[in-house]
Amino acid sequence: MQAKKTGYFLITLLLLSGLICSVGASTTTVSFRGGGVTIDLTFPEEVHPNTTITHNVTITAHTDLSLQSFTLFIYAPVNATWQEVKNRTISWDFYENETLTSRIEFQLPQDTNGTLYCEMTAQTDQTAEASSYKFYTTRISELTFSEMQSMYYEMLANYTSLQADYQSLLNEYNDLLANYTSLFANYTALLSEHNDLLTNYDTQVANYQTLLNSYNKLSSDYNTLDSNYRSQLSKYNALQADYDSLNSTLYSVQGNYTFLQGNFTDLQAVYDALKETYNNLLSDLNNLQGTVDADNIVMFIFVVTVACLVAFIIYIKRKKEEPYVVIRKETVTMKPDEKP
Repeated sequence: MQAKKTGYFLITLLLLSGLICSVGASTTTVSFRGGGVTIDLTFPEEVHPNTTITHNVTITAHTDLSLQSFTLFIYAPVNATWQEVKNRTISWDFYENETLTSRIEFQLPQDTNGTLYCEMTAQTDQTAEASSYKFYTTRISELTFSEMQSMYYEMLANYTSLQADYQSLLNEYNDLLANYTSLFANYTALLSEHNDLLTNYDTQVANYQTLLNSYNKLSSDYNTLDSNYRSQLSKYNALQADYDSLNSTLYSVQGNYTFLQGNFTDLQAVYDALKETYNNLLSDLNNLQGTVDADNIVMFIFVVTVACLVAFIIYIKRKKEEPYVVIRKETVTMKPDEKP
């Protein structure tokens, strides 16, 4: 592991060396000429993020002209995207060799990392089309060139001693690597055993959980049955008390039943005698009823005979009062006799 750290340190040194060489080639002035004017832009070579910097624009006219529009856009790389941080537009009427200076001040975002990108356009009455120019200016980083250079010399001074330490550590690393290989083999075997034990443990935990669920269910069923048993036992004790009371009542009722059975036998004999008397009276009643019916028939016949005789007598009396009797040959239909 120490050898790897040393290798990373050497790679960092190489990268810093290349970075220092590239930073040293930057300039602080950019010039542009077109449309009858010369535009000079000065800027700081490098700064830290979240600082306020200044870009100075100097415009010089080579003849009498009108600068209709000069625009400068400044973009900063923020989180791997270009973000506009400042723009400035200038219009001016120049005499020959007249110079105009403008100070553009702005603050960099906190997460800026890289080189500022600028786009400049100029439109004068000397040309039909606007002139444009694109370029890079200030480099923004957490470490400036001077800071990185100081760190570079300090790391270079430590490099020799670190190289000796590296050789010593390399030998130690080889010994540790052999020990690591042996330990890794042991670790692989132990890991296999651990996995087997873990699988067995998971199985036992699952079985335990199943048994625990069964135990909980059986415990719940036992509590329910025990509650039912105690309830039924209480009911049994109450029923036993009722049974003893009823059994005592049974003996008393059985004695009364025997006594009543004797009375019933006596009453049955009286009932049979009364029933026989009733049957005899009923037979006599039927005989009397037959006699009464015969007497009623005789009386009815007698009444009908008397009525007929009375009617016949009345009829004879009416026949005697007629003065004469007319006899005719035709058949005479006579009306029924009227009742008196």
